[in-house]
Amino acid sequence: MAFLCPRRIGNGHSLLLIHGAMEDAGFYSSAAEILADKYKVVTYDRRCNSRSSGDRHSDMSVAQQARDTALIIEEIGDSKAIVVGRSGGAIIGLELAATRPELIDYLIVHEPPVIDLLHQTETQKWRSFVQGVYGKSLREGSDVAQIEFMKSLVNVPSSPYPQDLNERLSGNVDFFFKHEFRAFFGYLPKINTIRNNKVGIVTAVGVDSNNAYYVQATRALAAELVCDTVEFPGHHDVCFWMPKEFANTIKSTLNRYRYAQPIE
Repeated sequence: MAFLCPRRIGNGHSLLLIHGAMEDAGFYSSAAEILADKYKVVTYDRRCNSRSSGDRHSDMSVAQQARDTALIIEEIGDSKAIVVGRSGGAIIGLELAATRPELIDYLIVHEPPVIDLLHQTETQKWRSFVQGVYGKSLREGSDVAQIEFMKSLVNVPSSPYPQDLNERLSGNVDFFFKHEFRAFFGYLPKINTIRNNKVGIVTAVGVDSNNAYYVQATRALAAELVCDTVEFPGHHDVCFWMPKEFANTIKSTLNRYRYAQPIE
C-alpha cells in the first residue's frame, strides 16, 4: 500500500475529494476549508503523485487507484463517504462506483474525459490526440507534451501556481504523461454495473468549459447512466481558481440530490 498523505479537516459526514492529473491535495486546500464548516473533508495525494509513495516507473492502474480510494474511506472510520472527483479523479470515482458501491454515500463526477463514450468520429479524433501527445512526451519530453495537452483545455488560466505547490506538481507531470495519461483516456466506465449498483450519482460540467470534448463526454456519460448533469461555475480547474464557488456548488448540489432516489 502506498502512503497517500491523507488530510482531514472539519467534522460531520465524510466528504472525499479526489484530485485529477498533475495535481495533488493542494488543489483542494481552499475549497476544503470552506466545506469543513459542514463536512469532514478528506483529501490525499494520489499514488505516485507529490507527497505520496509508489512505484513511479510503473503504469498507473485505474483499478488500483480505486482500491486506494476505498482503503482511505474505510480508514476514515465512517461506513461510507460522499465522493467528489474531478477529471481523472472523476474516472476513479466511476471505478469505485462499479467496484465498491457500498462505500459511496453520493458521487459527483466533474468533467471526466471518458472519450470512448463520444460519437465514433470524435472518439477517434481524441484517441489520435492522446497518442500524439503521448508520443511527443517520449520524443520531446513531458514539458512539451504538457503544453500540447493544455491547448485542449477550454478557458483554464495559464497563471502560475504558488511556488510550494508548483514545486510539488512539477514532479507529477512526467509521471502523468508516461504512466497515467493513456490509462485515464482509455477508461470505459462500467455503465451497467454502476446502474445495477444503484449508486446515487450526478455529473457536473463547468459553464466556462463550453463544448469541450470532456463536456461532451460528461453529457454522454449522464445519458448512459440516466442521471442529471449540473452546471458548476468556471472551467476544468475550478476547484483551485474558484474555490468558494466550487465549494458552494458542491453544497447546493448535495442539498438538491443527495437524498433523492438512487438510479433505477
